[in-house]
Amino acid sequence: MVDINGTGDFTSLQAAFDAAPAGTPTIIYVKRGLYDQEKLIIPANKTNITLIGESREETIISYDIYNCNDGGDGLCPDEKVALWASNSDLIRTAATLTIMANDFRAENITIQNTAGPVGQAQALTIQSDRNVFVNCDILAYQDTIYFWMNETSRAYFETCVIEGRTDYIYGRGVAFFNQCEIRSYGGGWITAPSTTINQDYGFVFYECSLTYKANSPRNGDDGALIRLGRPWHEYPKVAWLYCSMPAEIHPEGWGDKWNMDYSDTSTDLHLYEWMNTGDGANMSGRADWAGLRAMVDQNEADLYEPEIVLAGSDNWDPTAIAPTVTVYNWDGGAANNGWLEDNNWNPDSVPAISEVANVDGSITLDANGGDFVADLNLVNGAIIDVSANSSATLLTLNQATLSSSASVALSGTIKTKGEATIDASGNLDVTAAIIGVHQITKIGAGICQLNNTNTGFTGDVVVEAGDLQAKVESALGTSGKITIKTNGKLTIDVSNAIDVNTALYTEGTAQLVLNQDITISEWYIDGVIQPIGQYDATSKSETISGSGKIIIGRPSEFTFLGGNWDDANNYSPALLPEAGEKVIVDAVTIEAQSAPFAGDMYVQNAGSIRLRRQDSQCLGPVTMYQGTNISYATSGTGFTLDAPIILEGDISFFMNSANVDGSVMNLPGTFSGDYKILVRNTRDVANSATADLGGDNSNFTGTWDLTIAATNAGGYSAINGLVENAFGNGLIDLATNNKAIFNHAKCAGDVLIMNITGSASAVLNVAVTVQQFTLNGTILGDGTYDASTHSGLLSGTGSITVDSSLSVDDKILVKYNMLKINGNLENLEIFNMLGQSMHKTNTSKEINIQWLKSGIYIVRYKIDGKIGAIKIYKN
Repeated sequence: MVDINGTGDFTSLQAAFDAAPAGTPTIIYVKRGLYDQEKLIIPANKTNITLIGESREETIISYDIYNCNDGGDGLCPDEKVALWASNSDLIRTAATLTIMANDFRAENITIQNTAGPVGQAQALTIQSDRNVFVNCDILAYQDTIYFWMNETSRAYFETCVIEGRTDYIYGRGVAFFNQCEIRSYGGGWITAPSTTINQDYGFVFYECSLTYKANSPRNGDDGALIRLGRPWHEYPKVAWLYCSMPAEIHPEGWGDKWNMDYSDTSTDLHLYEWMNTGDGANMSGRADWAGLRAMVDQNEADLYEPEIVLAGSDNWDPTAIAPTVTVYNWDGGAANNGWLEDNNWNPDSVPAISEVANVDGSITLDANGGDFVADLNLVNGAIIDVSANSSATLLTLNQATLSSSASVALSGTIKTKGEATIDASGNLDVTAAIIGVHQITKIGAGICQLNNTNTGFTGDVVVEAGDLQAKVESALGTSGKITIKTNGKLTIDVSNAIDVNTALYTEGTAQLVLNQDITISEWYIDGVIQPIGQYDATSKSETISGSGKIIIGRPSEFTFLGGNWDDANNYSPALLPEAGEKVIVDAVTIEAQSAPFAGDMYVQNAGSIRLRRQDSQCLGPVTMYQGTNISYATSGTGFTLDAPIILEGDISFFMNSANVDGSVMNLPGTFSGDYKILVRNTRDVANSATADLGGDNSNFTGTWDLTIAATNAGGYSAINGLVENAFGNGLIDLATNNKAIFNHAKCAGDVLIMNITGSASAVLNVAVTVQQFTLNGTILGDGTYDASTHSGLLSGTGSITVDSSLSVDDKILVKYNMLKINGNLENLEIFNMLGQSMHKTNTSKEINIQWLKSGIYIVRYKIDGKIGAIKIYKN
């Protein structure tokens, strides 16, 4: 048994896998918990492992490595990848779990990759045969499951949820999805098959439910249609039988050829559909491809039963193998609806711990006392009525209702998986912890008391009728919005029951009973936001009663909604942020204006800063996360952003100008961080797009990436160093015809590393002096270099002089494969001879370099406020 809390045989999943005897059937039970500290692999010799989770919802295997263009191993973030770099099989993909052994089985567990919309980030990579997943959630965004296996290898999924957006079921081999939910964010493709021409089958979806998931982590997904797939390689084969398809399925189904010109003409592509239902199942608008069709008749459809598709040469039939974890379904066979009655469940028994119980449809079950220890899932209108004090280990509600007409308590855990309703006509005391992101609506004339600290709940709350009482700290979680309707009442007994950032809405004759003072940032009465101030039963007697008051003050955190940064209506709450206040720019675009931005800006989830003027300034720091960008689109010559920018991931500069003379992104502020900045000219005009770097970027140790060609072949991208340390301590990576322009003698600082390929060049307008210079992996000795010594790489009338005598004292000692630092370390980075970053740190003063391959490396560092670099040899 594995238990992260230490009560089992192992706290580590990988330790359990490693301890399993090779080739011997082994069952590994995993207790509830979030297992997010390991990138996992099941080696090829560890066959016949079965992995059983105690709870599908609460036993979670998670990691967040993703594919990136980092110039090294192709995986990010580097500090996490380095933990597993010694196992080449483990880091062949970004997958949270890699399966190389045959006959693996998983039940009742969640496997996920939480990297988000940053590139390939698999939850699963499968490289073996006869894999089975039953009652599992497999979640990611791009490339959720990679079938990296032989064409004859097979995998079977039953009653699973597969979630993603981009090509999230992809590869070759045979995979059968039986009664699974295939859950898509908008704008992407479900499958990317690469079936070989000799395969009879590829991906088969049988009695599956295709669903559409809103609130994507990527801006622009919501509302966009989804496609059934696009052909990745060779001759894809995908069949959809008896599935429900929502209206968000693109009418063409497929349509994207992915540079495979034969996709729409070859009948060796088998993209078949049969007896599907729902608005998305209409085939009249499907792409006009020769291999895309409805099945001919039932005889052809019968060839897609699981025991036929998966038979192979050994007649494998995973459907004949009973699940290790019993899944119960409500059939109401007992004389009453008691939830602990054997005959109400199929099979006839009360579900036990680690088992699963499902109630689907317009059914009411009676929680009439006792403990329900299995996971209890209510969906599609099901109702659980609490008639006596009861406990549910895990109750999930998805379009379902918790009701009671008695004075009773319900303990345990409640998780929303869709909108949920609490219908109390008596006095329902919810001592259970509530978690989830979905709206909860209180109805019924009675009372519902929230008596647990619900910090894991972030959904909206609506009180339609009756009294919702928040009795303890964080009883209302961190809900973004609480609405009290005309017939509703919200009673708050402790001051911190409601989060300061929750927006409170009252309508009509809604009542607020305040037994303590509360502080919030927004209160709307009939849609009108109230000014900053204090309100009580005297000043707002039509709404407020009790001895407490509402204090509306300035929040510590704002959410930006999109638009100009100088418009209060574009913030939640609707106030302009002040110095030191945090502003989240999440998956939206913030438009820079002439009025300075006073707060601290955090740009995340593909958010963007769009430049509009020549005088835009951020007074506080701007923190930019993976996949965000600074951009402009203009017919003019460019714009300015003066800001201290902190990088917490790779970002992009998108310069889009129709001006034939080119454009400039003027950046007089500073950059810090060790990530990549992609500089791109994105306008289809043969012009230049230049980022003018006018700040001291000494704390930038990442990469200036100018390796992607301008959208127009006659255009180019450039960075321009205008002041000392403008290029910081980063690698300058040039390709195509892009440029790095040197306009200050010390714009490169003390150490310059450049890669120049294609027709790219470094334009030297001044005499530049450095202590070290590495060009295309070669360390150049002391001397002067210019267009005459490196024609085609260096241009202009200036030069680069290397004078190693200017170097600071040695601060690095290498001994017994340990790199030791003398002094106060501020940052350190190890490069190979190609200029690729191998390791970064700003904390470790002793670094084990045993994992580096033999050879010469360059170590660049800032120690005791001084910048230096040395060459080391790893034997």
